[in-house]
Amino acid sequence: MPNIDNIKKYKNIHMIGIGGVSMSGIAAILKNWGFTVTGSDTSDSENVQILIQKGIKVVIGHSLEDVVNSDIVVYSAAVKQDDPEMLEAKKLNIPTIERADFLGELTRCYKDTICVSGTHGKTTTTSMIALCFLEALQEPSIQVGAYLKQLGGNYMVGNSEHFIIEACEYVESFLKFSPKAEIILNIDNDHLDYFKTFENIKNAFIKYVKLLPDNGVLVVNRDDLNCFDLISYTNATPITYSIENKKADFYAENIIFDCDGFAEFDVYHKGELFDRIKLSVPGIHNVSDALACIALCTQYEIEKVAIKSALLKFTRCS
Repeated sequence: MPNIDNIKKYKNIHMIGIGGVSMSGIAAILKNWGFTVTGSDTSDSENVQILIQKGIKVVIGHSLEDVVNSDIVVYSAAVKQDDPEMLEAKKLNIPTIERADFLGELTRCYKDTICVSGTHGKTTTTSMIALCFLEALQEPSIQVGAYLKQLGGNYMVGNSEHFIIEACEYVESFLKFSPKAEIILNIDNDHLDYFKTFENIKNAFIKYVKLLPDNGVLVVNRDDLNCFDLISYTNATPITYSIENKKADFYAENIIFDCDGFAEFDVYHKGELFDRIKLSVPGIHNVSDALACIALCTQYEIEKVAIKSALLKFTRCS
């Protein structure tokens, strides 16, 4: 089991906005670790019902009583500071913490947090990696930003030291995490309401790769020059992938598409044929995401047969 020393002082944890994609996954992990978890949300949802089935008390609306009985209140970014439960926590001097900060605390409970980031493709690539680890019976904990049918939801609570998560750059929330491995898929103009300039976006990613330990792993897209440049900012092991450049550690050749747009292609690793891969999702962008997944999983010694099988089984997120 992961080391929960940094959060075990919080025996009773109340979560405002518990039905959210990330919040519900955090709640399930905490419940599995033996914490008493309560929550509230503005509306009922499938996520809320799943949490209730797990024995977590969820109130639709507000629950000041559960705030009173909590040791800490975790809140989603959408929750305003004048929310009645937030005001109650402040009145009682109960500590409050935003979701991304608390998720950062969870990443420090695991020896091996794998963070997938980039402007596009995070959910797909996180899902591909998750399925490869599951296929290889690695028992990871998983948080992905959409419903994945193989998980029956958007998260899984595993029994290993692997924690596979999406790491979003918006408001630099990924700087709260403690990754052992990072995948960076691409860096584009996005979230300019926060970042204002592309230079600020790039600087956020530079700070992000500097979080990696020297024995960590950085997987980057060689087809994106801003990604490739990040290698120079860390001592972590760099691994590159490409659908255009044969100088990359992993690259694709002989790409063909069937009538559904699903790709089949040869993967080369350091110039040697790795295997032929078939996908069940359309588009060249998914070939690139699959290469990122293959590069990461190979570094983790996931067997080829598990990678091939998992990638073929992956259809789409919803």
